[in-house]
Amino acid sequence: MELTYRDYEILKLVGTFGQLASTHLKELVFADRSHTIPDTVLKRLKHHGYLSVVGRRASGDKGGAGAYTYKLGRYGRSLLTVNRTASPNVNDHALMVADTYLELKRAENAGILKVRDWEVERSVPPLVRADLFVAVEYPQQGRIGQYFLEIDRQSEAPKRIREKVAGYWRAVESSTADYFPFVVFVVKNEARKRELERLFKQLPGDQQEMVRVYLLNELIPALMRL
Repeated sequence: MELTYRDYEILKLVGTFGQLASTHLKELVFADRSHTIPDTVLKRLKHHGYLSVVGRRASGDKGGAGAYTYKLGRYGRSLLTVNRTASPNVNDHALMVADTYLELKRAENAGILKVRDWEVERSVPPLVRADLFVAVEYPQQGRIGQYFLEIDRQSEAPKRIREKVAGYWRAVESSTADYFPFVVFVVKNEARKRELERLFKQLPGDQQEMVRVYLLNELIPALMRL
């Protein structure tokens, strides 16, 4: 099968995030196309082994069948020389990383900001790997902001959160740059936000200045105020 530029774009996005829901792909790749086109393209890539369906993403906190979730298939992994195999189950963390990136792209499409650089699983030596690094330009403010985004699914205990922040602080101490990005925890509900805020208030003062926690739906305006 001869792949199109759009096919490659789809495969690269799925490979980058590990898994993507069909709703992510429709908005990121097919925003200007009829709703029938993405379904046809994704089915074709699945049929030829470039994509594989993991399952359906739960539609809301109470469950229920939602959008199909895709990972790279055998030929997709071979084409992109991806050695790791994505989880055989729907990976909610990977999908929330994609949700966060999609929020940034929506803001870019609205003219609020410009995404200058981004990377999933950005290494932050010596100890940490950020879920998502982004550098964005705010044209109306005349500045660029950089952020290490930690996507929180409420699965990590307070001890692990403190260890992660300490790892970022080690990176600050070893950095020779004039500026170190804010470390922003992105959460889904107000209860988890309050829990992390209480935890962060117990950190040393310098570390408190480095970290923030925001709901996903308030992320863009919050970043613009940082």
